[in-house]
Amino acid sequence: MTVAAEQALASLQHAGLGDVLYLPGSEKYNDRVASHWSATAQLHPWAIVQPRNTNEVAKAVNAIVTAADVKFAVRSGGHMHWAGAAGIADGITIDLGLMNRTSYDAETEIASLGPGGYWGASYKELEKHGRMVAGGREGQVGIAGLLTGGGISYYTCRVGFACDQVINYQVALADGRIINANKDENPDLFMALKGGRNNFGIVTRFDMITFPARNIRNSTITCSKDTSAQVAEALVDFTKKVNTNPGDHLLAIWWHVPRTEEYNIVLDLMNLDGEESSKTHEKINAIPGKRSDFTASVARKLELFVDFSGKQDTWFTLTFKADVRIVLKTVEVFEALIKKMKGSIPDANFSHQLVFQPVPACFRARSFERSANMLGLDHIKEDCIQFVWAIEVETVELNKTVVHPLLKKAAADVEAYARSIGGGDSDFLYLNHCDPTQDPLGAYGEDNIRKMKEVVFLPGTDQYVSGTIERLDR
Repeated sequence: MTVAAEQALASLQHAGLGDVLYLPGSEKYNDRVASHWSATAQLHPWAIVQPRNTNEVAKAVNAIVTAADVKFAVRSGGHMHWAGAAGIADGITIDLGLMNRTSYDAETEIASLGPGGYWGASYKELEKHGRMVAGGREGQVGIAGLLTGGGISYYTCRVGFACDQVINYQVALADGRIINANKDENPDLFMALKGGRNNFGIVTRFDMITFPARNIRNSTITCSKDTSAQVAEALVDFTKKVNTNPGDHLLAIWWHVPRTEEYNIVLDLMNLDGEESSKTHEKINAIPGKRSDFTASVARKLELFVDFSGKQDTWFTLTFKADVRIVLKTVEVFEALIKKMKGSIPDANFSHQLVFQPVPACFRARSFERSANMLGLDHIKEDCIQFVWAIEVETVELNKTVVHPLLKKAAADVEAYARSIGGGDSDFLYLNHCDPTQDPLGAYGEDNIRKMKEVVFLPGTDQYVSGTIERLDR
C-alpha cells in the first residue's frame, strides 16, 4: 500500500469512521464488492468506507482529500455495468449503502430518500402510506444513480423524468460543507444535479414529490421471432399513441438465452391505473404468444422483476426516430450478432438482450413543465424509440476482446442506417444506459454543459466546489 493510501486510512480512522472502514480480505469488504450488480463493476479499492449519515459523508471526504493524490469514488446502489461507474481500484470507495432510509411527511406529501437505497424497498415503504414516487423500474436499481442520471420511470409520460420530481437535494460538497439545493437555495446547482451525476458533490438525501399509489395491471406476452415485423409495427404505433394515453407503458425485449439456437420476444405491458384494456395496447395484444396477466402494486411488480447479473456485462444505447424500418434493421443486426457470438464464444454461453422502449415527445413536454433538466431533451421533439443492447459473458477476456468490439460496431451500424434514411437518428443518449465509450454529456448540448461548469468555483468562496468537474470535459 502506498504512503498516500496509509495516510488516507489513518485520517478516516482519526475521523471516527474506523468501525465502518473495511479493508481488503475482511468479510464486509468482500460482501460489498460482490454486491455490485455486474461483475464488470466489481473493483477492489484500497478500502471501502460506509458513512451512516450526511455528517460522516463530509468527514470521509475531508479525511480522504487531506492525503495527497488519493482518489475516491462514490457508490449508491452499484447497479451500473462498467468498471469505475460506482467504485475504484487505486483509491477509496465511499459506499452509501447504509444511508438507505425512505420516509414520508404526510403534511407536505414529500418523500425523503437516502442515496444508498433501492427502488423496490423504497416503493414498499411509501405504499404503506398510500403514496408513490417516479423512480426506477427494477427492484435492485439504486436511488442516487438513477436520479442524478435523469431517471426514466413508469411515470415519465405523466410527470417527466424522475429527476424532475426532486424538489430538494441535500449535498455534501468537496470542501466539507453541507448545503441544500432547490429552486430557492442554490438554484443553479439544483438544476445541474438533474442529469449531472456526481460531478458536484455527494447527494445525501433526495426530497421528492409523491402522488397516490395505485395497483397496476401488468401483462407479459412471450412470442416467437417470426412475429418481429408485427412487434415492430406495434411498438411504433404504441410510441405515437402513448402521448395521449400516459398511463400505459411498454418494453419490447428480444432475448437470446445461453446455449440455445433460438430467441424469444418478450413484451412487457403495463397500465398504471390497473385498467385491463387500452387502445394504446391494441396492436400489441393482437400479437400471438403465451400471455400472463396480474394486478398488483408497483412494489410487488418490482419484486417479480429482479435481474441480478453477476457476470461480465456490456451495454450500448441509442435513440432514433420512431420508424419501423429502423426497428427491423436493429433486429437484423441483432440476429447477425448472435451468429458471430456463437462462432466466438465456447458453448454459446452468453446472454443477449435487445430492449426497445418508447421515448415519445411527451417525455420532453412533461420535463419542461417541471422547468426542465440537463438531459438535452431538445433532441426529442418527435416520437423516438431507444434501445438498450446488453450482452453478458463469463470472463473479462471475452468481454474485452469479443463482446465489446462487436457490440460497439453493431450499435454504430444501426446509427449509420438511421442517419441514412432521412435523419432517422437522434442525438439524445440516456446516460444511465451508456457504454463508457459513448458521450451522453455531449448530447446534453453546449448550453447545458456551460451551465454545469458555471456552478463550480474555488474553495474559500461562498459558492460550490467540486473535485471531479473535469469529467464534464469527457
